[in-house]
Amino acid sequence: MAALIIATAGFFVARGSLRQSIVTETARRSFGDTKINLLILGYQGDEMTTDTIVLARLDVGRRTATLVSIPRDTWVNVPGEGFGKINSAYAFGGAHATARVASKLFGGAPIDAIVALQPEGAAAIVNAMGGLDVNVDESMDYDDNGGGLHIHLKKGEQHLSGDQVAEYVRFREDPASDFGRVRRQQQVLKLLIDRVSEPQNWAKLPSILRIAHAQIRTTMSPHQLVALLSIYRNVPDENVRSFTLPSRAGWVRDASVVFADPRWAKLIGAVLFGKRDPPQDEVLVANATGNVQLDRTIVGALRGAGWNVPTFIDSKVKRKSVVIGTTPAAASLAKTFATAVRPGTKTALVLGADLAPDAE
Repeated sequence: MAALIIATAGFFVARGSLRQSIVTETARRSFGDTKINLLILGYQGDEMTTDTIVLARLDVGRRTATLVSIPRDTWVNVPGEGFGKINSAYAFGGAHATARVASKLFGGAPIDAIVALQPEGAAAIVNAMGGLDVNVDESMDYDDNGGGLHIHLKKGEQHLSGDQVAEYVRFREDPASDFGRVRRQQQVLKLLIDRVSEPQNWAKLPSILRIAHAQIRTTMSPHQLVALLSIYRNVPDENVRSFTLPSRAGWVRDASVVFADPRWAKLIGAVLFGKRDPPQDEVLVANATGNVQLDRTIVGALRGAGWNVPTFIDSKVKRKSVVIGTTPAAASLAKTFATAVRPGTKTALVLGADLAPDAE
């Protein structure tokens, strides 16, 4: 481990093209690729359920991370068990069972690595970094004596301990329900990436890694964990994106559940979690679905996958989606989104109402 930390320190001082070369070489030697699909799970050991399910696309060559949250109440088919909430898949085969269900949800997207930890493990890692500054989105007062959960936080910016951070992401009593919990999970994951990137935490890396090794269940080796920390050290804010799988709340009998939009789940799987580099022609993207909340999904999926999308706009609603242009990018987008193609001097993807996510 000491040798790995020394190698990591050497990486920190590299700059420019040399650093990019080291990034690429580190990724290929550690993972065999520069594109990694990482499943991140937060699970309850006593209940054998998952509160946090995030499929992350790590493009280590470009040092970007795109986090796609799957609501824990998403209604799925668990192989061998039938339909149920995706958070129950953990009870029928652990992290690997959840990975199989998540992969199928995204149209068979490959999952290269898994990280799973309990709230106590997350708290220990946050404490090792000295806590987190979190803008708590609402005042929280919640007691679950049976589950041993007691959450008492005030709204606003404040410094939270590891235990408080774990409580913050587990809070379930807000009006947004599953979607509010997902928003807080995304917020904390981003803050964790920022925190470990701070220079004052570099000296803490050995202790953080020791805690992580003890607390995390992962398919990655210690060498791979160090490689990821080195690659994403001091990553710019704009390189980390997050969005939630387009979904709607609903009911199955007397159970409150979430229904994922199957078309968008497969589109995200095809666009974001594939292994090929997209064509690099500039693409204008226009959201003409009438659903402005889809902006974050479209931009996150395309830019996270490496598409060259310098311009994005909201447009008046159009009935049909269309791709404009004659470039390789236009041909690829038309195939992926199953849209018509019109000739044009520039390449554009116009998403119409026919591709709007299912509404309640």
